[in-house]
Amino acid sequence: MPAGLTARTPRPARRVLVPAATRALVAAFFFLCLVLSGAAAQTPLPPAITTLAVLDGPEADVDLAAALALEREGRFRPLPQGRYAAPGNTVFWLRLSLTAPQGIEANAYAVDLNWPYFRLQQWFLPERPGADRLLPGEWNLYLPDTYALPALPPGTATLYVRLAGYGAVNVNPAVLTAAQAQKLLAARPWTLGLFFGLMGAMLVYNLFLYFSLRDPSYALYVTNTALLIVYYACSSGLAAELIPAPTGEDHAFFLNCFEISSSLLFANMGLFTRSFLLTRTESPRLDRLLVLQIGLALAATVAFAATGPEASEFIGPPMGLVTSTILSIAAVTRLVQGFRPAVPFAVGWGFFVACGALHSLTWLGVVAATPASIHAILASTAAEALIMSLALAYRVKLLREQAASAEAQRRRLAEEKARSESARDDLARENALLSMILDDRRFGIGMVRGQRFCFANRCLALQLGRADLNGLTLADVPQARPLMDGIARAATNHDAEIETVVDDDGRGRALRAVGRRLDPDHPERGVVFLVEDVSEAKRLEQLKNDINQVMRHDLKSPLATVASALEALELAGPLNVRQRELTAMLERAVAAMTARINLSLHLYRLESGSLGLIPRPLPLAALLAEAREELAPYLTGGRELRVVYEAAAEGFDVLGERAMVTALLVNLLKNALEAAGEAGPVLVTVADPPSPRLVIDNPGEVPPPIRARLFEKHVTAGKARGTGLGAYSARLIARAFGGDVVADTTVPGRTVVTVTLRAPQDA
Repeated sequence: MPAGLTARTPRPARRVLVPAATRALVAAFFFLCLVLSGAAAQTPLPPAITTLAVLDGPEADVDLAAALALEREGRFRPLPQGRYAAPGNTVFWLRLSLTAPQGIEANAYAVDLNWPYFRLQQWFLPERPGADRLLPGEWNLYLPDTYALPALPPGTATLYVRLAGYGAVNVNPAVLTAAQAQKLLAARPWTLGLFFGLMGAMLVYNLFLYFSLRDPSYALYVTNTALLIVYYACSSGLAAELIPAPTGEDHAFFLNCFEISSSLLFANMGLFTRSFLLTRTESPRLDRLLVLQIGLALAATVAFAATGPEASEFIGPPMGLVTSTILSIAAVTRLVQGFRPAVPFAVGWGFFVACGALHSLTWLGVVAATPASIHAILASTAAEALIMSLALAYRVKLLREQAASAEAQRRRLAEEKARSESARDDLARENALLSMILDDRRFGIGMVRGQRFCFANRCLALQLGRADLNGLTLADVPQARPLMDGIARAATNHDAEIETVVDDDGRGRALRAVGRRLDPDHPERGVVFLVEDVSEAKRLEQLKNDINQVMRHDLKSPLATVASALEALELAGPLNVRQRELTAMLERAVAAMTARINLSLHLYRLESGSLGLIPRPLPLAALLAEAREELAPYLTGGRELRVVYEAAAEGFDVLGERAMVTALLVNLLKNALEAAGEAGPVLVTVADPPSPRLVIDNPGEVPPPIRARLFEKHVTAGKARGTGLGAYSARLIARAFGGDVVADTTVPGRTVVTVTLRAPQDA
């Protein structure tokens, strides 16, 4: 038989046994549910707000009767989504329609507008005039109270509210039980106490760290925390409770102080950001943006102080938006730049800005007003204070680590420097002698290999009229050919010296050289040589010889003859007046000639540097008078010399030696008179007594070939007996006494020579 058709004997059903305790608990649960449902059926439903409307104008402070009359005209209009936003200075009316079930007890429920920032709340129940209430005065800024509903008859009741806010009004009414309303009021001291307690703790903590670390960022953050405490003490109504403002004037003053502290808070936020993020040294462009924000905040402070609270509505919000934007840009920028302390700064500031945006949207009526949205800014401020305090500690830690790393790096570099300095000193000692030889200004040093300069110091290049000789061939430097030929001949004898003359712009330059082959057996390896310019020594020697010859033959003998003749005249017998005058003139001529001889000796000593000068104060006017007297033979035939003093002549004193300064003036004035001829007078202008200056202006031009070398020795043109020593000796004397002589030949047809001399007070 198939299995499917097999007959089975039925088994008896199993009984489920439930414990007695379980059955008792289930029965008790059902009984409790029945009791609770019965009680709920007996508990009346709470009142409900069915409609909400606002009086559609006028914007005047009307009474209840006028508001009811306007209602009969249909001037109340429904509010969208149960919320309403209006300017704070506008007084307006709300109408709330309440549905009250049967059995509502008095004060069992309350109406909460969910917006505490009012200057005025006034409640009216036309059916219950005794329940009208004014909360609590015209000039309060924070009214957290609710309106306790009286016992209402079943049906619909109408509640009118006259309101005035500040800044903005966001109405989101709700009906609460008395217990809920009481909890809201009881939570306020705890909320404010917790907030201000935390802010006060952060203030003390950061103040202690500032005195310990002396970090300016801590000082700025302490100021920031103090200003935040003032700001929230005002905005939360705490300051109004502690310092009542019963009149409009008191309220306006209080509000103005609040606005000024707010703008100072904005400015201090910018200062703290600059200090914390180190933008002044690390990001100058970003720093200029923060400086702009600080300047705008300070300008807002001035505007608030000048205009009062009227400026707050159109200056405060834009200033807050600008501050939050610029500080956010600064935080993100420094974060991107890799500044690690910017991470907690961006987190704390970002959370604060987000909650601040929620707070602003609540004020604008975009977000429904609830206890959470109203107090979000307090929570964000407390969190920001805590995060920024930790960020400051983290920043100080990083800066200290960087300072320690920098100090370790400095010590390592100092040790390496000490080790390298020892080697550098050894190298410097080894190279000192070589450097002195190669860089000597008196000797030219060079090496020639294969007709090319392998090395030549600057002195050798200057001796051969070039700026640089390295790499040049002998064909490139024609002046070097006579020198190198002599060196090549003398190089075979190590002690041999050669002396040759090379051409230097038409003038011969005497050079003395000694040379040596690098390898006597292989001349192709080159020659090294040392060159000395002996032109100046030869010139001085020749000058000395010339002066000695003049003194011996051309000057001394005639002077002795004249002196002997004067003595013979005096011994011959008494002289008449005319004879005595002639004798005196001869004596002056002898004295002048003697002075010239002495001057020649002085010039030689000036050139050789062996003259010990003893300058004395001399009256410039007397020196010019002596020069004019000596130049008397040249002041004939239409020649004229004019002297003009720009101040009193007695006030011009100069330092020098009388004979030499007189010779300076005679030489320059003589040249001017000879150049002017009969073309016009020579004008001498004496100016500036503190720094005496003579300007000699004469007709006639300096010949073009000698203009650039006018004050060089033996430079002359157009004079049959000219020696070329007059202008040269004048400049030499002037410079010996701390002055100078310069010529201006740029004016066509004229020559202007300026002589500057030292005054006695400059000594």
